Amino acid sequence: MSSTYPHYESPIQLYDVVFIIIPRLDRAQKLVNKTLDTLIEGATDPKDLTKRLEQRRDFTLELQAIHTNLEYLLERHRPDVKELLRTGGISGNRAIEPDEMEQDAIERAKEIYRKVVEFQTGRRNVPF
Repeated sequence: MSSTYPHYESPIQLYDVVFIIIPRLDRAQKLVNKTLDTLIEGATDPKDLTKRLEQRRDFTLELQAIHTNLEYLLERHRPDVKELLRTGGISGNRAIEPDEMEQDAIERAKEIYRKVVEFQTGRRNVPF
């Protein structure tokens, strides 16, 4: 795992999901969407356009699955999430045990972020 994104073991802290993983996923999503939009707008070859449109569709579907599972996770811990948000992370934190789908969503979110960091640091040609 990249040193810019620590490896979180289960049980993970609710704070990490709310204040680290989800915000990083949101930032990565914006960058990937901007990049794809630019590539789609600039595509002159129909094959390239088709490829980029498929990438955008696949990325959108992956994000929907990730967000759905993260929403379930947050809903299961709603009182603690509310307390975390109310106090800016000062109280309400606790170790959580994500189910298999939630853990997969967390890992996929971290992987998307890792790829975007690699793109931003020149170790990858595209952020997806």
